[in-house]
Amino acid sequence: MGPLMGTIAGFGTWFAMVFKAAFALVGLGAYLRFFVPDIPIRPVALGIAVGLILLNMAGIKESGRVQALLVTFSLGVLAFFVADGITLVDSARYRPFLPEGTFGLLEAAGLVFVAYAGVTNVASVAEEVKRPSRNLPLGIIISISVMIFFYPAIVLVMVGTTPVADLTASLTPMATSAEAFMQDVGPKIIGVTAVVALISMANSGLLASSRYPFAMARNRLAPRRLATIGDRSGTPIVSIAVTGIALLALIAFVPLFELAKLASAFQLLVLSMVNMAVIAFRESKVAWYRPRFKSPLYPWIQLAGIAASVVLLTQMGLVPVIGAVGIVIGGFLWYQVFGQSRAGRESASLDALRVRATARLVDETRDALSRPGKGRILIPVRTDISNSGLRALLSMAGTVIRPGRRIDVMRFEQVPAQMSLSGATAKTEDELRFELGIYDIARDLGVNVAVGAVLGRDRRRALVNYVADNGIDLVLAEIPEANRPSRLFGGELRWLREHLTCDAAFLHSRAGGTVRSVAVMGAGGPYDALKVELADRLANEAGGAVRFVHVVAEDAAERQVDGIREYHQQLMELCRSETTSDVVRSDDLVEALGGIASDADLVILGASLRRFGFFADLADRIAERVDSSVLLVEANDTARRTFLGRMLEKFIY
Repeated sequence: MGPLMGTIAGFGTWFAMVFKAAFALVGLGAYLRFFVPDIPIRPVALGIAVGLILLNMAGIKESGRVQALLVTFSLGVLAFFVADGITLVDSARYRPFLPEGTFGLLEAAGLVFVAYAGVTNVASVAEEVKRPSRNLPLGIIISISVMIFFYPAIVLVMVGTTPVADLTASLTPMATSAEAFMQDVGPKIIGVTAVVALISMANSGLLASSRYPFAMARNRLAPRRLATIGDRSGTPIVSIAVTGIALLALIAFVPLFELAKLASAFQLLVLSMVNMAVIAFRESKVAWYRPRFKSPLYPWIQLAGIAASVVLLTQMGLVPVIGAVGIVIGGFLWYQVFGQSRAGRESASLDALRVRATARLVDETRDALSRPGKGRILIPVRTDISNSGLRALLSMAGTVIRPGRRIDVMRFEQVPAQMSLSGATAKTEDELRFELGIYDIARDLGVNVAVGAVLGRDRRRALVNYVADNGIDLVLAEIPEANRPSRLFGGELRWLREHLTCDAAFLHSRAGGTVRSVAVMGAGGPYDALKVELADRLANEAGGAVRFVHVVAEDAAERQVDGIREYHQQLMELCRSETTSDVVRSDDLVEALGGIASDADLVILGASLRRFGFFADLADRIAERVDSSVLLVEANDTARRTFLGRMLEKFIY
């Protein structure tokens, strides 16, 4: 999901595992009091923690052997507890089944979720596992299957054999339950098992958590020293030491209950990211992602996991939520200060979004190019438009409109409030002469036009209403040379862009003559289908060529550049005209685009690439660098005009 999300997830998982280990070691003190009533809990927990730190530094094999023994013993006793107690349960104790309601159930689930956090521990030691493609999924599936059986079964026996009041009043509820049906020896057996299980839980938490700073260091998201491997042990000794220090600090200073809630909160946050990562990998189609094991019921399992994590997290109270938000903010700040300048920028999730967005636009472009042209085009004009500008607009419209269709050339005049609309219909000699001139140019170009005037109290609103009432597909207008620097004119264009219900194109006419070479410009993201359609039709009509150009940042990932080249290739296969492709690295968008487009007859830009203070700025800046005309294109795509859509497009490209 990219280095930023990787940093946040790395911190979140590390904290979750360390908190889990601390919670286990502090919690076992309550069970140790079965044997030594006055034992000091935290000093003993600190001593055990030091022992586990040294054990993990000794090597994964030694730690793994101890872990296997601890887990096997614990499972044996738990199985005996369930088998012995299940025959003594009283079903009346389950009523009412949810005394605190659904929200009480969710809060409890969020609190104890840390018990299920060990599932991800298996993956964290993947590099040190034999036959990982088989043993990792097998280990995870077996682990979660055992937990899904044992945890509910144990609670079933506890609640079915012991009054709820006794359980809620005890810090050792399982031992309290064992006393009800296993006599005096029961609590001691459970006490020993709990100590063993909690030590096992702490060991697995330390084992897993220490691998996260190690992995982050190798990905240049943490100091390189954390990636140091012990010569004899083969373990990341510095990462284990740093993790161990954090573990000792948590044991010494953080209350038990808050340890459990924070550990669960961090784990829920991370597991939602794990599910997102699976979707990102699967959808990105990156060549190197070839897993031997694939999740069943994809993507519903992952979507359910994300939703469940969010629901549980919101039911755990304020402190865990603040902790989770703190991890996100802390990871973000760490990445900004340390990781951003060092880490690579590849991201499978961004690749997935790019692939989806690009594929959609390629399909739209294919559909646009397969149509015979635009059904109806409107050219709004004023009487002061130059003949060369009018000719350029009519020629362009005649090329992209469907054969036999008519082009509407309309003046939109604003009538003062004191004058009636019906009384303002008479045309002056200049207006009649102007309309006749339009017919002459249209006849010379061989295009069919309808010329007229539309009167209204608001000229802009009249244009928008005309588009809606007459089924206009494309508005093609000139940006006069004198008006381009005007912020007022820029505001008018922006208003039209936001209110028109059809495609729009605004021409910066800087040179006359036939359009033979067209440069289609982009800055990272794919083109609107309209840009490619106009470029291909104009170039093909004149027997010319289209040049697809993208400018990306100097430090853009090679994967992104390759994706753009592949996208260009797809477009080139769709076009009827001759095509070429350029992908240029530059941090100066205007300079790069201007330099590349200097030999083109027409430069086509997307209005969504506007980077400056008002609508016409980008076209003006490009026009200053070239002698060719510039066509500013805005496709009528409401979904991509939304603020969220624009932010997403900026993020993924």
